[in-house]
Amino acid sequence: MVKRLSRKKTSISQAAFRVRYLRRSRELWRRYLEGKPWVGQLYTRFLGLRPGMIIVDVGCGTGDFTRYLARLNPGKCRVIGVDSRAASIKAAQVETKKAGLSKRIVFKVGDVNKLPLENDYADLTCCRTLLMHLPDPLIAVKEMTRVTRPGGSVVAVEPGGMRTFHDPKDQKFTELALAVEKAYRAGIKKLEGKDFAIGEKLPGLFQEAGLVGIRAEVQADAWIYSDPRRRLSDVKDEIKFEWQMFKENEKTERRYLLAGGLSPERARSFVREQERRVKQYLSNDDKLRNNTSTYGASIFITIGNKSAKDD
Repeated sequence: MVKRLSRKKTSISQAAFRVRYLRRSRELWRRYLEGKPWVGQLYTRFLGLRPGMIIVDVGCGTGDFTRYLARLNPGKCRVIGVDSRAASIKAAQVETKKAGLSKRIVFKVGDVNKLPLENDYADLTCCRTLLMHLPDPLIAVKEMTRVTRPGGSVVAVEPGGMRTFHDPKDQKFTELALAVEKAYRAGIKKLEGKDFAIGEKLPGLFQEAGLVGIRAEVQADAWIYSDPRRRLSDVKDEIKFEWQMFKENEKTERRYLLAGGLSPERARSFVREQERRVKQYLSNDDKLRNNTSTYGASIFITIGNKSAKDD
């Protein structure tokens, strides 16, 4: 009985943590975007956002990107968020109401491979960090193309393979962290068929789906803990949340690393060293704020047009 109660208490604690993590992560993401206004300018110009558009956000989750697009649009528009998880749609509706955007945004439960929308419906159909989770992303891109009107655009925002990390005071850990990142992506691909560095492949994927006028931009994302534009409490929360999520999924994470070619000893060494670093970051504000370790990642924004000709 004690063990059962203990497991139940742990489960409740983990569930509460995830809820808090999701709420806090949305807040951190909003602050991140507020500190980098050029990101919004990139999306507005590159996606051709304009008044009167009908926009579909596929795999919208809790609607962060959906609301972002609605806010960026310079005039009235209609935005539809679609996700397969009813719980995510419910959360998206609540957050959208709080944001005062319910008149512009509606949400639907639907499968990415069979969207609950008619042919030629949208001016712009997009997804963000969706295709990376699909074993066959081409099916989704073709379905996104189906619901887009002739002359309209299909857009995917997905991570690329250009990633970097450098600790100026620890070259050994720098090399290990880069090896871990490479092994993780390879392990995911091997075990689940998912490509967590799909960004560079999007133009070819779009062409295979029949799209034309294909263009791509890279949103470079770089961050350091010493950045004065970020609140120290935000940085600490981010470190804490990411480490907690890793620990909850450590067995699965190790399985990916080993499948990706990392040795068991190097995997253990990484976890030990990362735990030491996390404890140090969270216990010493001065060291954290003066830490110039550099992290970087690439996000590919790819756009293609649906042919205006009736093929």
